[in-house]
Amino acid sequence: MKTGGTSFADIIAANFAADQRYPDACVAADAGIFRRIEAYLFVPGLVADVNALQGRLRMVRGHIPYATRSLLQDRYIAMTLLRDPVERTLSYLKHCRRYHTEHQQLTLEAIYEDRWFYESFIHNYQTKLFSMTAEEALAETRLLEGAPELPSRREMGDGSALTPEIDAFRQRSPGRVSLECFAASTGVIRADDERLALAMDNLSAVEVVGVTEHYDRFLRRLIDEHGWRIAAIPHRHAGESEAVSPQFRKRIAVDNALDMELYAHAKSLASAGLLARWQHKFSRDRS
Repeated sequence: MKTGGTSFADIIAANFAADQRYPDACVAADAGIFRRIEAYLFVPGLVADVNALQGRLRMVRGHIPYATRSLLQDRYIAMTLLRDPVERTLSYLKHCRRYHTEHQQLTLEAIYEDRWFYESFIHNYQTKLFSMTAEEALAETRLLEGAPELPSRREMGDGSALTPEIDAFRQRSPGRVSLECFAASTGVIRADDERLALAMDNLSAVEVVGVTEHYDRFLRRLIDEHGWRIAAIPHRHAGESEAVSPQFRKRIAVDNALDMELYAHAKSLASAGLLARWQHKFSRDRS
């Protein structure tokens, strides 16, 4: 999440027909917000949808833990983009302020203090996604601090039939309620050195690793190694610029120290992939 997926979605659409790619093969263009969020974040639903189309899909995408790969019946080449944790966090905070009513009048530092969003989508988030087990990815456990207990995703339906208490909470915090059913398992996970080691191992198993600061190199690998058609390599989507204090940047880096280490590993993997491509090209040119 917040690693350049907006522009990448257009490239995917240019290379795979709608009935070959998830979630487009399963989600109607006019689907409601609950269904669209579910398709990207809710692992039990994604696994069920994708496996029901076994043999027919060529591309599956979403903001999901790496362990989801082991739950899919078809075999896929894995690819991922990671982003500098400080820049990713700042981008996410701006996203919250832009799209979540409860955050629109807050400073980035104030949004950062919102514990539910912090634990669910900021605090060593990339390490969590790459270290979760398949069981954890499928779990529907949630961080329930300061809110009425929401029903399960299946009981929520399209969100139109909520109890008065939950509906009142949705009025106060619509951004949180729109996300809580789908991806809150990350909020109850505590990343540590053991999880970091597992995250690094899992990241090393991804066939195509990229980092957003070298997004062009990531796309070039898809062109050269996998035959993708990309007429022009676009700049990744970037949010509005805003002055951020060095102290706040340092705080984010310290709070997300595990993600900082994982990102350094991602950069080394991306560089190794680039080197291998150059060596292959050099050998091919000589022959």
